[in-house]
Order: sequence, then C-alpha cells, then structure tokens
Amino acid sequence: MFEADLVFSCGENNFLPVADVWLVIDVLRATTVITRWFELGGTELYPVQSPDEARRLVLELRERGSSPLLMGEVNGIPPEGFDLGNSPLELNYELIQEHYCGVMSTTNGIVALNEASSSGSPVIAVSFRNVSACLDHALKIGNRIGILCSGRKNRPSWEDTLCAGAVIESLQARGEVLLSDSARIALTTWQSRENNLLSCVEKSNHAEYLKHIGYGRDIIFACEVDASTVVPMLVNDNTGRIILQSVDGSARPYATPRFERIKPEPVTNTKTSEISDPFEELLSYTKKPPQYFSTQK
Repeated sequence: MFEADLVFSCGENNFLPVADVWLVIDVLRATTVITRWFELGGTELYPVQSPDEARRLVLELRERGSSPLLMGEVNGIPPEGFDLGNSPLELNYELIQEHYCGVMSTTNGIVALNEASSSGSPVIAVSFRNVSACLDHALKIGNRIGILCSGRKNRPSWEDTLCAGAVIESLQARGEVLLSDSARIALTTWQSRENNLLSCVEKSNHAEYLKHIGYGRDIIFACEVDASTVVPMLVNDNTGRIILQSVDGSARPYATPRFERIKPEPVTNTKTSEISDPFEELLSYTKKPPQYFSTQK
C-alpha cells in the first residue's frame, strides 16, 4: 500500500510529516523552469533562497572556473543584475550550451525546495510537465510520498493544489493509497476541475498576476501534462551545498524549442496614454494591497 501526505504551502508552521521522498511543486513557475532547464540539457542548478545569496554564489562559482547563468524573480520580476527572470520560455538551447550551470532564486518555489531538503529525505521538483516521470522515480525510493506545494505568500495556491491532485490520482492508478485529509482535498480539487486545465489554472490569483505583467504564455507552457520525462532531484555538491541535477537517463530534450522566447511587454500608463518604464510599473503593482489578487475584471 502507498501513502500520500500533503502540505499546502511552505508557510505551514515549518512542519513536514515523515515521508520517504518529497515532491515539491511550484507550477507557476519555479518547478516548471527547473524541468525546462534539464529538458534543454542543463546539468547543474543551484536553488538559492535570496537574490543576494544568489549573486554571491555566482561570484564564487566564477572563481572556481564555472560560467553560471543567474536567474529568478522577486514578485515575478527579475532582480537587478540577473541574466534571466523566472520564465521557462526565456530558456533556449544556445543559453544552456553556454551555461551548463545555473543559479536560481525565487519567491516561493526555491524556499519550498530548501524546506523539503531539511527533512533529510530525497527531494524531487515536480510540475505538470513531469508528473508521471517524477512519481515513477519517487516510488523507487519508497511508498510514503510527501507532497509540498510552495503556495504563494505562505498560503495555498490553486495551481499547486491542482498539480498535487494530479500526482495523487496518478499514484492511485498504481495501487491502493492511504490518503491524509490534505491529500484528499487536493485529489478532490483535481477531479472536480474543468476539462480544460489551462482555463482552470488561468483563474488562479497568480496566473492573473502573471498575465498582467506580460507572462501569460508561461501559463500555457506550464499546463502541458507529462510533456517531459525529466526528474530533477536535490543532491549535495562537493562543498555540501544542495544542487539540482537530472536523474541519470531521465532527460528527454525536445528536438526544437516549442515556443518562441517571450519578453514582457511594456505597461501602458492609462492616465497619460504613454508607455512608462515597465520595471517601475510592475514593481508598483506588486506593492498594491491584497485586493489586486482578485480575478474579477
């Protein structure tokens, strides 16, 4: 018999139940980007908690002879000095060929990965794109499956809960499963979804936000279920720092990129009908009160 337990966000009192392996989910967008990194042939990806720590690590890696790519976001926006943001569509084969090593810092997903690593159990990064491959590998480790959703701002998120439900349904297809209440909630959420996953995910608070700041096509990419066989897993490098690597033999890179590289469009200042500085507009938007998460038009 299998067991499945679920934690809805990485802000739930920093408590993780016992599990043989942890599956960490941040659909929009960290674990989707991580999966894409290894799809394109990347070999190493360092998950780092803060932008400042990420910048320091890049300098350290350069001193050791590497040429790391620095990527990530704070409130969806690339921090100053970063090479890329947190969009899977910004990655391409040419970049990965130049930078086999990456350093990544995000608001929620990387925090969840680091939290899961503190449990002492193996940790795998899961998105819609690699649900089945990750679950297959997890079951080689043990039957007690822990699922940690990164959530958003220390609260549950719709899209991560949906993805957790997809994992649990896939687990049930493999045999009898003992579910925690939280796992049962995620499964019910997934099974009661609309037939069109994309339209369902697009109604989430974070999807609405991403569309507002110009990353709507990331949502389309993130909603492709089982499009990849990549299994990104946390290991320790030779200095003891945690690092993501693809499990041997799991990567299935696409023959050609499936999406064009997308950049956010400038935001129009509706008061003056002029194009204002995109970064300043987006940064101002992230600082608005919580009601900006409303999906009402």
